[in-house]
Amino acid sequence: MRSRFLILLILGTLLMPLSAQEAPSLASGAYADFEKGDGIFSLTLGTSVPLGFAGGDGYLAPNAYPGFAFSLSYLGFLDENWMVGGEIGGSFISTIADRRLFIAPIAARVAYAIDLSPFVIAPGAGLGMGVSALGEATHVDPLIKLGSSFYWRVNADMSYGLNLFGNVIPQFYRDSSQDMTGFFLEATLSVAYHL
Repeated sequence: MRSRFLILLILGTLLMPLSAQEAPSLASGAYADFEKGDGIFSLTLGTSVPLGFAGGDGYLAPNAYPGFAFSLSYLGFLDENWMVGGEIGGSFISTIADRRLFIAPIAARVAYAIDLSPFVIAPGAGLGMGVSALGEATHVDPLIKLGSSFYWRVNADMSYGLNLFGNVIPQFYRDSSQDMTGFFLEATLSVAYHL
């Protein structure tokens, strides 16, 4: 009787791991780098390149040189992929007439994170306003921002990024014949902190 009980006990002990639930492993893909409530705060520096202007006279080539661009942005995760947030920045651009154009884009942004750990691709779009100043003339205009960020996640707290965004800034005046749309390319590098 004891030998049967001992055999059943040993057999039950050997079969017990088969019925236990398997914990998700890191290799199974159950682990996500980002989750709801996470955030990315980015400090960005780079260049802003005027691409040209479209208006009543057709397309005008840019009469300015590439300039210096900077920005601060925050994107918060709604789930593992979708992010919403905002950005404020500035660009200093010199014209061929030795004048200084300053543009301050302020935008609400949405992005979708594609996790290719340790890399993240985050295409996104933004809507907001562009405050511009050229000499004494200032103007506040709508802003459309389209592009993508490419992050390399160095560790759990920080990433380095490359950002390529196109800014479209339509300007509207009382005299509609002066209406014009400016196109700018931002190519920047960023340090992103994971919150």
